[in-house]
Amino acid sequence: MSTTQVDENNLEQAHEAFTADMKTRIEQAKASGQSPEQIQEMVTAYAREEMRRKIPQVVTKVRSWWIGFRRFVIVGALALGFATGLALYVEHYYAAPLCEHYANQHELVYRGVYYPVIGNSSSTTSFGSCIFYDAAGHKDTVLLHKLEPNQLIALLVSFALQIDVITPAAFIFIALIAVKLFKIK
Repeated sequence: MSTTQVDENNLEQAHEAFTADMKTRIEQAKASGQSPEQIQEMVTAYAREEMRRKIPQVVTKVRSWWIGFRRFVIVGALALGFATGLALYVEHYYAAPLCEHYANQHELVYRGVYYPVIGNSSSTTSFGSCIFYDAAGHKDTVLLHKLEPNQLIALLVSFALQIDVITPAAFIFIALIAVKLFKIK
């Protein structure tokens, strides 16, 4: 049984116990001849007492949820930052010089890199592309893996430019590291 089911069962049992106890108190108050106003005051006082008793449990659950959510956001931001930083680094230090070299050889103007996108509806392939313009202003693209003679390097570059793949992978990796760090402390 999962912890969520156990918590729900415990919550339901506590609610049933509270309701049964409340009914017993109301019946005892009626049997002793108390007025409806006195019974209402007794019920209100008992409900307040029960709420005061449960507030620390609720605060603990909310605090636990908030800490988990905050950690999720931090890990997500770190993963997105890592993926974006890796893509920019690879573009700046590898793809851009390779594309500029090709542009100089073919009398073209290099304008940037199309990042690869995964999916059937994507306008680019699973490899990054260099964007070029010729002297007449016509746009042309050349796949990075066609410019790089080593196919393994071309594959690694393409993989590094795929932010939508690197982000979840980095998220999992960073989360595993965070779990290890929090267990150590």
